[in-house]
Amino acid sequence: MKRIDSILKDPVYAEYINHNMSAAKDDLFCKHDLAHSVDVARIAYILILENQDLDFFIKDAGLSGKEAAKEVVYAAGLLHDIGKWKEYEEGVDHAAYGARLARDLLTRAGFDENEIRIITRAIYEHRNISRDMSFLGERLHRADNLSRACSQCVAREDCCKYQNKETGAFLLY
Repeated sequence: MKRIDSILKDPVYAEYINHNMSAAKDDLFCKHDLAHSVDVARIAYILILENQDLDFFIKDAGLSGKEAAKEVVYAAGLLHDIGKWKEYEEGVDHAAYGARLARDLLTRAGFDENEIRIITRAIYEHRNISRDMSFLGERLHRADNLSRACSQCVAREDCCKYQNKETGAFLLY
C-alpha cells in the first residue's frame, strides 16, 4: 500500500495529527490520534470484507481493483479526523474541514480524482448517519463508532457516544 505509506510519511499529515493531540490534551474523552485513525481504517475495511462487499465497492466506485479499494478505504480512515483540531479551536465542523484538508494529501500520495472524490465524500459524511450516505461514508461512520472501547472509559457516563449500543460493548473489532 504505497499510497498509504505516502500519507503516513507526509509531514503535513503528521502536523494535523499533532494538532489534534495538542488541542485535546486536557480532554477526558476520546483522542483523535494516529492509533484511532488506524483503528478506523482497519475496522472499515473489515466491515467491507465481512459483508463480502469488496467487489460491489470496486464496481460501484469505479475503482481499478482490490488494492486500489483497500487504499481508498484506508486513506479515508486515516484522514477522517485530520480537521478535529480546528473544531476544538474554532468550532468548525471537523468532517467538512477535514475533507478539504485531505485533498492535497491525497493528491501528493497519488490518488486520482475519482478516488479523491470518494474519500473526501466519506470523510465529509462520517460524522452523521443519513439515508443519502455513500457506501464508504456509512462504513467509515460505523467504524469510527466501533473503534472506541467505551466500556472501559472513565468518562463514559458523560459521553454521547457511550449511548451507542455498538460502542458500549465490551469487545469490539
